[in-house]
Amino acid sequence: MPMTIKAIAEASGVSAATVSRIINGTARVAPEKRERVLAVIGERREPIRRREKTSRGVNIGVLLLPEAHFDSFSMLDKLCELADSLPGKSILSLLSPNILPQVLESSFRRGELSGMLIAGHRIESEELRRVVERIPHVWLNSYWTAEAGKNILMGNEFAGRLAARYLNKCGCRNPAVLRLPALNPGCAAQCDGFLFEYFTLKQECLCIELPFPDPSDQLETVEEAVLESVMESKVLEQADGFFFPEERLTALYYRLHMKRGVPVRYPVVSCNHTPEYLRGFYPRPAGIDLGPRLLARLALNELFCAITGEDIQKNKITTIVTPVLVPGELRNTNPASGHDGSGVFREFSTRDNR
Repeated sequence: MPMTIKAIAEASGVSAATVSRIINGTARVAPEKRERVLAVIGERREPIRRREKTSRGVNIGVLLLPEAHFDSFSMLDKLCELADSLPGKSILSLLSPNILPQVLESSFRRGELSGMLIAGHRIESEELRRVVERIPHVWLNSYWTAEAGKNILMGNEFAGRLAARYLNKCGCRNPAVLRLPALNPGCAAQCDGFLFEYFTLKQECLCIELPFPDPSDQLETVEEAVLESVMESKVLEQADGFFFPEERLTALYYRLHMKRGVPVRYPVVSCNHTPEYLRGFYPRPAGIDLGPRLLARLALNELFCAITGEDIQKNKITTIVTPVLVPGELRNTNPASGHDGSGVFREFSTRDNR
């Protein structure tokens, strides 16, 4: 049974009017009283009776955490798919990462917010984390929580294995994957998948570790000049094939070659496959398409199940997307072809797996 305002008031030692003000956000309440009431609600882990909108639509909020802008093209794809997939009379609202927890909670209690989709990898504010846990929500990315640690979306490790298979078919004898400190735990999973695939092939590969000068820096937050300096000193000459878990790294790799005035001679695999990010780079790198639009649609379906109380497993809804390899181009250096490899490219493999 849902908790009543009277029951919450008795358990937390405050008046029913105080509980009502906290739930509805209609007036200021002393912080200690507010914490006592929220603690009772959290301990019971039961739903609170809240006002429901009379319309048939739902209001979905998208909480954009600070690092969500890092993968802007993929994020835009997801938002477009969410907008296209919403049923009639439903509203999609973008929520600032600076939103006050009290405002977020009162919007939910008033029925102005039905549930949330979260874009990013970690909620830093403990108070905001507590409020989010009381609202139906689904993450759009791999993420970290204080309780469970890292939560990695299925498909990230397989993406790394696909990259390894591609470079192996390209004939790379000294392939490498780049590992950097990152907020996104999916990056480490992709690196692990790459290394595991070469382990199963019983072949050698490199894992190039790139720590930043400032230990607090992450891939999503580090300055471009710092990242360029680190990559230039350790990456360019170490391997004959590369897998980059993020396309920002791929773009920087190509720019460093342009800066030196030398062409990219070795196969490159980039994760995410957003053509806008790599437009104009040749030879075109291979890409791992993680299916951002499909992921967004599945996440929305899962959220609707959470809002309505339906059994997610029964409805077979889960945010699992199978990555797809989109082949790139390789510089043609085969003497039998009659070309010297200068400016001549060939497309590797077929598109059977698309």
